[in-house]
Amino acid sequence: MSYKFLGVFIAFLCPALHAEIIGEYSFDNRYFFNSGLQGQEKNHSSFTLSPEIFHENEDSIFHFKPKLRKDNIDTERNLVDIQELYLINILEDKEIKYGVSKEFWGVTETTHRVDIINQTDAVESLDGEDKLGQPMVKVSFEENWGLIDFYALLGFRERTFSGYDGRLRQPMIVDTDRPHYLSAAKNKRMDFAFRWSNYFDQLEVAISHFSGTSREPRFILTNENLKELVPLYEVIDQTGFEFQYLLGGFAIKSEIISRSGQEDRFTAATYGFEYTQVGIFGSRLDLGWIVEANHDDRLPSSPAVIGTRLTINDTSDTQILSGIIYDEKSEELGFLLEASRRLGICCSISIEGFYFDDTNEDNEEFKLFQAYKEDDFLRFELIYYMGD
Repeated sequence: MSYKFLGVFIAFLCPALHAEIIGEYSFDNRYFFNSGLQGQEKNHSSFTLSPEIFHENEDSIFHFKPKLRKDNIDTERNLVDIQELYLINILEDKEIKYGVSKEFWGVTETTHRVDIINQTDAVESLDGEDKLGQPMVKVSFEENWGLIDFYALLGFRERTFSGYDGRLRQPMIVDTDRPHYLSAAKNKRMDFAFRWSNYFDQLEVAISHFSGTSREPRFILTNENLKELVPLYEVIDQTGFEFQYLLGGFAIKSEIISRSGQEDRFTAATYGFEYTQVGIFGSRLDLGWIVEANHDDRLPSSPAVIGTRLTINDTSDTQILSGIIYDEKSEELGFLLEASRRLGICCSISIEGFYFDDTNEDNEEFKLFQAYKEDDFLRFELIYYMGD
């Protein structure tokens, strides 16, 4: 779908639905303090457009949100994607969603183990929270015993990876033009999932199961080119459990998965807590403390995270998130900073930074951030909101 065709489609659809266009467009620049391990440039910038149409009445909801991204260096970051294009029919005993959508599962802050419905847009950011739209049919039932969602996922979206000139990538290029699938249906396979969730006073729990093509590929070398990796998408079964308990100012959280289909069955988990101090020092500031640990059977060690979230509670909605990532076994250390602030009604600005510090380069343990040791960066983003 081209940019021009998408613009004509939006212009035609909007009056037909008696809906207005909202959304945003943004410009960002990432400055890396060093040249890349493969000689990549220090400055990378991109432009993103995300218009949005939302229309609602008593028994239906329509939502359309495309995303278009243009990068000045890495062509593999260019994107034309439909994030949302769905219709929800609201019936007496259920809701049915048809179309393309994004569904989020999970309660933890640092690693979302159970979040598997959508494919990760891995070139957008380092945290893996940006996703691609997934075609689906979703049927939801809500009773006094909880909410249960059933999913039929129509087709598969491949993960995005940086190109040769991109940053925050592995030393070997991933060849996205020749993916391998274990399913004979390849990217046409229909996947299935369900999730049950419920609240019990201060306790929130959820159990989910996914059966289909893994959103997280493994990588293989081919005989044709030993300098590139090829993604291998296997058929998996994953069962997940989410837990969150509110105790005063504490939110105790955990996500656990068990997955088969990628060699031996393995278990992975993220667990910890968030504690919020409201009105610190008698001010309007709220300070949240985030402590989370990780475990993954596939890795010899996993990092722990200690972070803070400072909320200014001003009219500009100023927030500052900072954190330290530390792996005791590999002696790796990372520093994260994210800050955002509204600039009046029309705009907002955000800053993101990451510093990778290998405190002991002689340590021969497996290192999670080895490929990023020259990728310390600051990212500035200016967002303009289109009127509603």
